[in-house]
Amino acid sequence: MKKFLITLIYASLASLVMAYLFKAMYWTGFENMATAALWLHIGSYLGYSLMVNPKDDRIIYPMIVLVLVVLANVFHLGETSTYMALAVYVLLFAYTGYHLLVKDYLDKNDLGILRKISIGALTLFLVAGVFKIMHLQGADILLMVGCGAVAFMLLSVGTTKGLVRKK
Repeated sequence: MKKFLITLIYASLASLVMAYLFKAMYWTGFENMATAALWLHIGSYLGYSLMVNPKDDRIIYPMIVLVLVVLANVFHLGETSTYMALAVYVLLFAYTGYHLLVKDYLDKNDLGILRKISIGALTLFLVAGVFKIMHLQGADILLMVGCGAVAFMLLSVGTTKGLVRKK
């Protein structure tokens, strides 16, 4: 059950990254996907928190971020503000980076290559965000590739958590 919840946490976060892509590209139909992915992510974290060792207090950081996101959505804070769009991007980048790069977060992962590829995907996502904010040419394609790469890495890292390679 613990392995399933960890995979669900990472898969729902990958869905949130893709929902961000829909929002940033002004494509319609993302609202229901974003809401469902957010509540699935929160629910999977709550389920995991019931199973986690009480000594692991790192789970409080993502829960604080999730509460802030829910409050911003409930009260519709800054929906039309450019600064809020920037804050959402920075928060999403930091949140996904935390999940991808913190060593042995939620469970052990002995595949070192995934961490290096994750750094590349996050760098691509960061460059795409800067291009989009500055309205540079090619920003849309770069954002699609960057969000896709981060979502793929979240799925890859999430499904390999807790697996032990035979030597």
